[in-house]
Amino acid sequence: MPLALLAARSVLRSVARPGPTPRGIVSGPPQNPLGPGESFIGFAAMFFACLGPAAWVMAHLDDYKKRE
Repeated sequence: MPLALLAARSVLRSVARPGPTPRGIVSGPPQNPLGPGESFIGFAAMFFACLGPAAWVMAHLDDYKKRE
């Protein structure tokens, strides 16, 4: 057999063979629910991460318009 065919067979064999089932993923309600403080901190971090750069650009729009 050509070398390329042997390499392709070995790669495809490892892809087609299922590996061990992932462990540690448990569905259902959390064992320790988040409190309101932790939820607020998470939402605030996501808000600033998504909208902070856009707010910065909008606040400094006049600086960007200057052509010096």
